[in-house]
Amino acid sequence: MTQWFDRYLFSDCAAVRSIAKALITRRDAVLSCIVFSYSNGSMEGINNKIKLIKRRGYGYRNLYLFHFYCFCLDL
Repeated sequence: MTQWFDRYLFSDCAAVRSIAKALITRRDAVLSCIVFSYSNGSMEGINNKIKLIKRRGYGYRNLYLFHFYCFCLDL
């Protein structure tokens, strides 16, 4: 991976240099993403669905109803 950084850090194209610099600063995150295939995408989706329920409701009569709708998500 360091060879790739060295090769593209001094590229003629400014966009490639910018990407290489960004990857160098986030090197640990990139490597851990490659090694561990975990993702928080499903959790982000659940959070978005809960926010949508909250927006549609404009305030439920009580907290019990809100919890009911959140737990009855079609996952």
